[in-house]
Amino acid sequence: MSGQMKNYNKYYSYVRTMPEPIMPSELPKRKLNLPLIAKYAKEHGICFANMTEEEKEMILAKIS
Repeated sequence: MSGQMKNYNKYYSYVRTMPEPIMPSELPKRKLNLPLIAKYAKEHGICFANMTEEEKEMILAKIS
């Protein structure tokens, strides 16, 4: 068995066990207002990446 065939077998076994892709229509619909989030983060002196999940959810709840 050649090295190419070994690589193919390893790849094929990985592809068979790979989960199904997530379609864009299956993703939750969220409206995101980046200027509003940036303004909130600037007012509170924090970076958006460092915001807690509760803060992010609070801002998203205000938007929708």
